[in-house]
Amino acid sequence: MPVSIQSRNDAVVVTLEWTDKRNALSAEDADVLAAAITEAGNDESAKALIVTGVGTFSAGGDLPYFAALGRTLTPEQIHHTIYSRVQSIIRALRDCPIPTIAAVDGAAIGLGMDIALACDMRFIGPSGFLMQGWARAGLITGTGGVSLLNRIAPAQLWPILAKQERIGADRAVELGLGESGSPDAMTAAFERVDALAYMSRSVLGKYAALGRLASWPAEANFDRSGEFQGELLCSADFRALTEKLLGKV
Repeated sequence: MPVSIQSRNDAVVVTLEWTDKRNALSAEDADVLAAAITEAGNDESAKALIVTGVGTFSAGGDLPYFAALGRTLTPEQIHHTIYSRVQSIIRALRDCPIPTIAAVDGAAIGLGMDIALACDMRFIGPSGFLMQGWARAGLITGTGGVSLLNRIAPAQLWPILAKQERIGADRAVELGLGESGSPDAMTAAFERVDALAYMSRSVLGKYAALGRLASWPAEANFDRSGEFQGELLCSADFRALTEKLLGKV
C-alpha cells in the first residue's frame, strides 16, 4: 500500500509512501489517503494523528494526471472530481475525532501545503518547507488553501503568492504557519503528543472539534475552489504550461 498506518505510543501515524512521484497525488491517491486518515482516526488507542511522508511530505497534485483530466473532462466534471475526491483528504482531517499534526520533513508544495494547513498543528523540520506552488502552475488552491491559510495567518496570502518562497522552519514560525521541529518534525510531533497525553482521547477530541468550529472555512470556499480549478485545468493557458513543464521531465 502507498499509505501506511502505524500506532506508536499514544499516536497513530499516517505516512504517504508514493516515493516514485514524491507523494504527488491523483484523485485515486486522494481516495486512498482520505480512507487511511479516517481509519487511523478511529483507532481508539490513539490520542493524536500524525500525517507525514517518506522523503517528501507531498509535492502536490500529480501534474500529468491533472493535465490529462484537463484534456478529457469538462470543467464541471473536474469540479466534481476535485470537490468530491481530492478535497476528501481535507474533510477527513476536519472530521478526525482526535487532534491532527503535520510532520513536515521534506517538501510540502501546493496540495501538500494545503494538507499541512488543514491539520491542527504543523511542525517543520530542518529539511522541511512549505510552498504555495499552485499559482506557478497557473492554478488556484484547489483544495481550499486560500481559506485554510486565512484561518491561520490571514495577512499572508498576498505576500506568499508574490514571493513563492520555500518557507522553512524559522520562516514558518515568523509567519505563524507552524512550529519548528527539532531535531526533525516527527520527533517534535511525538513530543507534542507526549505532552498532551495527560488528557483523555475524549477531552483532546473535544478541544480539536472546538478549535475547528472556531476557524474552519465555510463549505462554499471549498466548492468554489473546485469550480475555479475545473475552469483553469481546462484552459488553453494551463495546457500550454503543462506541455512545456512535462516536456522538460
